[in-house]
Amino acid sequence: MDVEFKEEYNQETNDFHRNVNNTITAEVTNQQIEAKLIHFWSGSTIAQYQVSAPSSSKPDFEALNLNISNNLAKLYPVIFEASDSLKFSSYYGFYEQMVTVTCGPPPVNLSFGTVSAAEWRRNTVLIYEDEEHKISIKDGISNLTVSRFISADDGIYECRLMRTNDKAFFHQKSATYFSLKTKPTIVVSPIRRYVQCSGGSVALICSVNAGYEVEFQGFSAAGTGTSITYNYPTPQGCEQGEKTVICQLKNRPLFANAITLQLSSQNAVCKDDTFGQGNVGFIAAVPCSQPNNVGKITAVCKESGKFEDVEDNCILLAVQNLLDESQILDTTTLPAFLEQLSNVTVNFTEEVITSPPNIKAIVQILTIVANKTSSFNISISRDSMENVLITAGVLTINGTKQTWNTLNTNDTKSISNNTDAESVSSSFLDSLETITSHLVNTTFDITTDFIQLNRTTFTDTFNAEFNSSVTIEIPESNGDNKTITMIVFNSLDNVLPARDEANSSLNSINGRVVLVQSSGQINNISFTFDILNDTLGNPECVFWNFSLFDGLGGWDGKGCELVLNINETETVTCNCNHLTSFSILMSPNSPKKLYLDIITYIGVGISMGSLVICLIIEGLIWRKIRNNETSYLRHVAIVNIAVSLLIANIWFIIGAAISDAEVKNPPACTAATFFIHFFYLALFFWMLASAMLLLYRTTSVFGGGLSKASMLAIGFFLGYGAPVIIATVTIAATAPDNGYIRENTICWLNWDKSKALLAFVIPALSIVVMNLIILVVVLYKIIRRRVGTTAAQAEERHVLVVIANSLAVLTPVFGITWGLGAGILADPTNEGIHIAFAFFNSLQGFFILVFGTLLDGKVRLAIASWSQPSRSRTGSTSAGNPTSSGLRFLRNWRQGRDGYNMTSRASSDLHSTSNT
Repeated sequence: MDVEFKEEYNQETNDFHRNVNNTITAEVTNQQIEAKLIHFWSGSTIAQYQVSAPSSSKPDFEALNLNISNNLAKLYPVIFEASDSLKFSSYYGFYEQMVTVTCGPPPVNLSFGTVSAAEWRRNTVLIYEDEEHKISIKDGISNLTVSRFISADDGIYECRLMRTNDKAFFHQKSATYFSLKTKPTIVVSPIRRYVQCSGGSVALICSVNAGYEVEFQGFSAAGTGTSITYNYPTPQGCEQGEKTVICQLKNRPLFANAITLQLSSQNAVCKDDTFGQGNVGFIAAVPCSQPNNVGKITAVCKESGKFEDVEDNCILLAVQNLLDESQILDTTTLPAFLEQLSNVTVNFTEEVITSPPNIKAIVQILTIVANKTSSFNISISRDSMENVLITAGVLTINGTKQTWNTLNTNDTKSISNNTDAESVSSSFLDSLETITSHLVNTTFDITTDFIQLNRTTFTDTFNAEFNSSVTIEIPESNGDNKTITMIVFNSLDNVLPARDEANSSLNSINGRVVLVQSSGQINNISFTFDILNDTLGNPECVFWNFSLFDGLGGWDGKGCELVLNINETETVTCNCNHLTSFSILMSPNSPKKLYLDIITYIGVGISMGSLVICLIIEGLIWRKIRNNETSYLRHVAIVNIAVSLLIANIWFIIGAAISDAEVKNPPACTAATFFIHFFYLALFFWMLASAMLLLYRTTSVFGGGLSKASMLAIGFFLGYGAPVIIATVTIAATAPDNGYIRENTICWLNWDKSKALLAFVIPALSIVVMNLIILVVVLYKIIRRRVGTTAAQAEERHVLVVIANSLAVLTPVFGITWGLGAGILADPTNEGIHIAFAFFNSLQGFFILVFGTLLDGKVRLAIASWSQPSRSRTGSTSAGNPTSSGLRFLRNWRQGRDGYNMTSRASSDLHSTSNT
């Protein structure tokens, strides 16, 4: 009997015991038969009774038992157990085929009567009729028809045929656990290949999983088997165009895969061991290299002669099967399907978290589940939700961060290129929000390794702490009883990009992400987040806005405000007036302080003014430096160093204005960054040119070697040619992937995404090192070589000493400056490094004026000479009768350092008319 067993049924005073016993004994009252109830056993409830009769009588025990059962059925639901098992029928025996299960009819000797209803169960769970499951009854037979049988339909089936007049039913069960076979997976290689008609052949390979055989359609010579190969001939002059070769399951052409051959008589542009050959634009495709993976890897032949734009679309076979089955989910199969999904995700964790296609496929599955849940209004049970959270948790662990970065980068490309795309990370969160909104109407907790869920009720106020990292408070409501659901994600920051309304990824998600839903209206909710990284500052209270960037989604601060930022407890408190998924954004603690701005802008002003003065001085004395070749080349280098830094500073100001503008202009920012990069590089390469001149003049015989024109050509190629090559290659390599400028349209080379800044740091610091090495060599040579015997050689030595002195100062200055810049990358929170960098960087022009121009005694003498137009300029340089007492000390000090002591008007005449 279908009655829950209780041990008290065995007590004779029990009503159930008396009713059953009376029914049994009543059946034999008028017969020479004795019947008595012996015991009740569990399994629903089994009544054991004994019937005895004298040997002289011949009672019909079968009829007696049937009568007793029919009489008991008037009181309780009696089970008539079938002697045979359910019958299954399917055409091929593969998943996604139609399956019909037949129950009944009850045997004739039961005299069961009319069947009024049928009830079907799988694994004891009631099966409801839906689009995929149909139940029919006719002539005492019930058929369960599953239009597309999937793995979630696997299990032990049972049916109950209900009788019209009483509570009895006929019960029949499957003999074993029923399931179908996984569809055959046919893999071909190549999938798509370019083939030259050159008189050879191309090997075509086809294989299938164990238990099946395949064959090439129309090529019987290849034979059949689990793995077969056919050498497809490509004779000279073969018909050009696409040729498709089909590999199919033996005797079952419904299951097949195709190989596409692009036949051509033209020579191939690209040649590759993996992708074969191809002309420009040809898309080659090969099968996945990893076992248990399906899909393909594609690449495009480019003009460079290489296959590029490689796209890996390989996913686990188990994931692909679930993705296929998710298309036909319904109320009946959803719970078992979600359990399978969590098992696959956990069992193949490493393969899933390192593969963008696998993560993308699982997110597609969750999205389909969310859509089915909404379409069929399916209530999600606690067990099903736990399986969802286990699956989602695997997708958020730390090992997935790089994979999600790849997926989110593709989203960013779509934003910049204005192309239609779906954000995988946003779809992931959206699917979880949708599924959560369909939870069963009860309270419960779920705790998994990476996600915690709490569903509870409250009336007036609410306050709860989760995972010791998030506190949620609702100070007031309208007094109605409400159900609130909260999900705290431990590591959703690995998934969601930190882009905000300005499409900036400079920020970081610095707190747990919290999803909150309520059955009633809530206008005020408070969150207190523990800060994850205490090196970040400038907190923003944000929620995930799915509509930003045409549906790609991003963090938005509307409706949320920062209440408290307590450094001592490292917490941030936010108030919001709506519910969704919340967190906090914080940016690197790059100290944006007023004194840094003051240092920078005053320093840049001094620097630009110094550079202008430097160029004016060079213009005034230019005619005096033409006779001595080395001096001339030195001043050419100084002028170009000054010009490069001046223009770089001008572009720096332009870039700063673009960066600070409310309306961002990425193309203008890109242009500013290019010119800043180019002219800063030119500054360093002209310093290298100056050092190379110093080395060349020191190690060669004075007055000999390359001509002035040749050295100028070398200098200009080195000073501007090398920078333009580096700057052009950098923008060409990084701009297509939006990795050239910094996020949020900051006009300088990107670091976090593409490391484009290395295209400046490496050349600049390399030049600093080379210049220091050259200085060591030159100083060694100069110390060993004494003053020459002629005035020309003495003058040459003077120029070389000036170059060495200026390089000895400027090289460390520039090296320290950009060494500090590298230090900022390593320790962005160190205010001391920021101050030192701002100081040295903004005063480079002043250093060039002082150490490159003014500390050259000959330049000062030329300035003094030029400033006395009414007197003889030769006399104005006499050490014995100086014209400017204000410059006497500096002039004599510098002359002594340069190795010259002018004690007569004659020597003054010589130096005043010589090059400086």
